[in-house]
This record gives sequence, structure tokens and C-alpha cells, in this order.
Amino acid sequence: MFCKILVYAVSVAWFLSLAGATPATVTQTIIAPIPMVTPIEYRSVDGQLFVTMEARATPVALGGIVVNGVTYNGVYAGPVLRLMPGDTLHFHLVNHLLQATNVHFHGLSVSPQGHGDDSMHMVAAGDSWDYIIPIPKDHPPGVYWYHTHGHDFAERQLMGGLSGTLVIDGFQEQVPATKLLTEHLMALKEFSPNKNGDLNIVPKPVNGSIKTLNGQVTPRIDIQPGETQLWRFSDQTANTYFRLRLEGHQMIVIGRDARPILHPETVSEVLIGPSERTDLLVTARAAGAYRLIAEPVSTGPVGDMFPAQDLAIVASARDMSRPAPLPLGALIINAPGQKPIPGDRIDAHRLVSLSEDPVTGLFFINHAVFDPARIDISVPLGSIEDWTIRNSSEELHVFHIHQVPFQVLSINGKPQPFQGLRDTIDVPIHGDVVIRMAFTDPTIVGRFMYHCHILEHEDKGMMSQIEVYDPKTGPMPEGMHMSSDAGKSRSHGIPANSGAR
Repeated sequence: MFCKILVYAVSVAWFLSLAGATPATVTQTIIAPIPMVTPIEYRSVDGQLFVTMEARATPVALGGIVVNGVTYNGVYAGPVLRLMPGDTLHFHLVNHLLQATNVHFHGLSVSPQGHGDDSMHMVAAGDSWDYIIPIPKDHPPGVYWYHTHGHDFAERQLMGGLSGTLVIDGFQEQVPATKLLTEHLMALKEFSPNKNGDLNIVPKPVNGSIKTLNGQVTPRIDIQPGETQLWRFSDQTANTYFRLRLEGHQMIVIGRDARPILHPETVSEVLIGPSERTDLLVTARAAGAYRLIAEPVSTGPVGDMFPAQDLAIVASARDMSRPAPLPLGALIINAPGQKPIPGDRIDAHRLVSLSEDPVTGLFFINHAVFDPARIDISVPLGSIEDWTIRNSSEELHVFHIHQVPFQVLSINGKPQPFQGLRDTIDVPIHGDVVIRMAFTDPTIVGRFMYHCHILEHEDKGMMSQIEVYDPKTGPMPEGMHMSSDAGKSRSHGIPANSGAR
């Protein structure tokens, strides 16, 4: 299939002898001595963050295999961008690829117009573009991410590596017990290589894939017995679900999609779908080595089957150079912006039906494939709407809308308690999800996307456009919806046999 992954390893017994523990306390497994590393981080200074991101073909070592990826600044896991509410991000994209590309700032409630978060604007091969993203002062803090959004080839560019983590600081102030905890940002990525290290023609898990954590294969996560850490996962894969389990441990879910949930949940495993982010608290047990496992996941009869893989080895050992860990404080959630969206006046009820044709391989929203020249929904600013997202297919879909967070009202007819706002939601097979959205923020006026965030589905048609317009001026005139560069995407698709280059 492809070369064997080489991971320099030592036995548990050897590792534990250094830690002062005995092998009897742990699962007998192999531990990688290479610690997990957070990618290079760029922080804002005096309210401004200026970054240049060069997208280019890059050989990437994943374990013992060298693959032909595409990266920002040579970093497969993606550089981390860290800002504060009220800051401005100046993102200079230089495209060294042989095809067009662009950037979307996932989850941010920012302007989609001009040099803002315009996912229709394509940057041609050899060109550059300046994204200017003012972060509102009242923007929710949390983990977001940025990634390519070129229609027809987003799946292949993202799997190649074109994404990174974006953090707006302030989450720990909303969950005070986390302020003194060690924070780990954990970007989940997957690459499906052929024998030459290029992306497979059909990059499916059945053809072999490598799951990575911060661009590393089975790294070591260090923690002290009794220590609690904040693990902040972002699923930056094109299509992959992760059902995560830490053997011998339970975890506490405290955040989803950048926002703290109002009532933390203690779980033995957690499911994270494509584009979703999850914040977890993990308290280490006795000294030893424990596997962080991505368990098998099936997305349905006509979907994908993702096999199990060890993602990391969690090494619990006393570090005498550090103070003994303190017990976790009370989990108090202080998130004043986390309130249900008022439902006393609903301006529209809409049905968004997700379906597919197994014969043509096309995916549809309301029986139509994506057309960049078509606006599918127009909404006057100030509206509050309830949408029913219906899955009429034999596999899972992940609904995402740009610019606007939503409240989940029900899943398959079962009312959902309010846990906070989301920007992604899994839609069950032959089921439906009802969500509520407030199109009340003037910042979001413009046109943007809603789609399935399984990018194979998006590329094959499961995406639509919405326009939020100022009722004083009305919708954009017909024929002016399409960015002058939007049509370039179709002439720069990645050839199926050329990998991610």
C-alpha cells in the first residue's frame, strides 16, 4: 500500500523506569519519545497581527513517510494565529501553487465583503491577496481555524495541508477553572498517500490514510499524575470523523465550536466531525502510559469507514522541576453572550434538504448543485429565522454556515437543551436538525456560504449562497453577486493523478 510508518520508539518499561513508575500500572504499549509540538505561533501586537502566508507545494514527513503536501509557510499543521477581541488580522496570502486558492476564516462573525472573509474570491496561481479581518470587540473568544475554500478542489488542498488554527483569547476567563491549566492546541489532520507520496486519486480511508496530531504521528503528551490539562481539538480534515478515547480516563467537555458549553459533560469518548472544535479537560491518572485512540467510525451505508489509529501516547509522570498539580477548581461558566436566541418573532421558516445521487456522484442542497452565480437565499438584516436541515441520504452530513452562529433547537424531533451557540452540526442519516439564527449583526451584511463540511460533498455540489442585505438599500443587483475572480476556480482544478501539487 505505502511505506511502513517508522516511529522511533522505546518500551513502556524503559520509559517508566525513568519516570520512577512500574510497568504494572499501565497498558503494555509502545511509547514514542518525540513530544507533541505546537506549530509556530504568530501573536497580535498593539491590536494588530500582520502575517504573510505563502501557499506552496511542500514535501512533508509524516512519521517515516515523506508525502507531497501543500502548506502555509512550510508548516503542515499550519501556523497558529492568536488575537484578542478588537484586534485586526492582516493576512497577506501569496499563492505559489500551480492553481488558484483562497482562505476562509472558519467560525468568525466578520464581514464577507471586500478584503474580508470572501470565500468566493479566488487568488490565481502566482498572485497574492490581502485579507483584512477586523475582529469585533465583542467577538466570542475560542478556537477557530482558517483554511482553503476553493470550490471543486477544497478537499484535496485541505488534505494537502492548507489550514491552521486561529485563537481569539479570552476563553479561559469564561471558564475560570482553566486559567492556570496547561493548554494544548491539537490540530487533527489526515493525508491519504499513494506509493509515490502524492494524494490518492480517490483520497478515501479504504486506500490508506495517515492521521496526525499537530502534523505528527503518535507524539507523546506529557502530564503529571493528578494534573488537569486543557486540550483544544480542531478537526481540520477534509472528511474525517474522530471518535476519541483516552484509555483508562474520562474527559470533561467544556466547549464546542469556540464557545464554552453551559453545562460541562463527563464522557468516556467524544466524537469530533470535520471542521468542529471541542475543548476538553483531562486529569491524568497514576503514572504510566496511556493511548489516545481514534476509534473506528462509520458515516453510514454509503459513507466512509474510518479505521482505528493511535493518535498519541499520554505519558503520566511526576516532574520534580514543577510544582505538584493542584486539584481542579469549580467549573463555573462565565459567558454572558451565551443566551438563547429569542423566539418570540420568527421571520421565516426554511427547509434545507441535503441529498445525493449515487449514479452521478453529485451532492445537492434543495435538489440543486452549487452555482457561484446564484443566490439561493436572501435575508433582510434584522431577521430571526428557523431552518430545518434535513438529511435525505444514507450517510452523515455536517452542516456549516459562514458568518452566523446558530442555536440547535431539536434533533430528530427531540428538543435540545440550550448549551450555547454552534457553527457546525452533524445531521443524522434520514433525520433532521432544527436550528435558529439571528441575522441581526450589521457586520455580516454581504453574501456567504452554507454547505456540508465534508469537503468531498461540498466539492461535488453540496453548497449554496446566502445574502444578508440592508433592507434600506435592498439586495445586490442581479449579476453583481459573483466575485470577478470566482469563476477562475473551475480552470485550476487539481488533476486527479497529480496529488496535492
